[in-house]
Amino acid sequence: MRLNKQIIALADECARKVGYFCASYLGRKDDEFIFATRYADSMERTEGLPALVIVRNMQARFVMDIESFTYLNDLKFRDYKRGRAIYCEFEQKYDQDDFANKEEREYISSIVENQRSDHESAVNKGTLYDYLEIAERFNMKLKLKAEKWHMAGKDVLEYYLELKKYKHEGYKKHKRGV
Repeated sequence: MRLNKQIIALADECARKVGYFCASYLGRKDDEFIFATRYADSMERTEGLPALVIVRNMQARFVMDIESFTYLNDLKFRDYKRGRAIYCEFEQKYDQDDFANKEEREYISSIVENQRSDHESAVNKGTLYDYLEIAERFNMKLKLKAEKWHMAGKDVLEYYLELKKYKHEGYKKHKRGV
């Protein structure tokens, strides 16, 4: 069996039942599809053991115990090709100043400028690609949020992503299949 919309929907539903926004596909081991749980933002949290959703035979279950490491051990993680492609599209639009409207300009510019900044506080690329895929899947966009920390006598901004609905109907991207 291949990864499909029904398997993803089962994983999302399982993740929602235990308080997460959705599940994000990590990879496959034999006949089991392994998903990580995701909140509606990428803010770092200390929860203990990895929270996973395992789908096998069209049944989803939540795992957050020592068994989580069994699933993660030797798992070949996917590389978020679609998220990387979305970001490349953003860079191209940004570089060519080719935006459909003001909302699109502000949205794309904030993401690209965060990644191109000289600051150490840019959002991790893997996290960005993952959340770009999630945003596309749910027809949402990302908003950069800053959290201020005081370290070594100076304030440091750390950025994270938050999923948001679009303000204008005209900018919604057409959903793509799996």
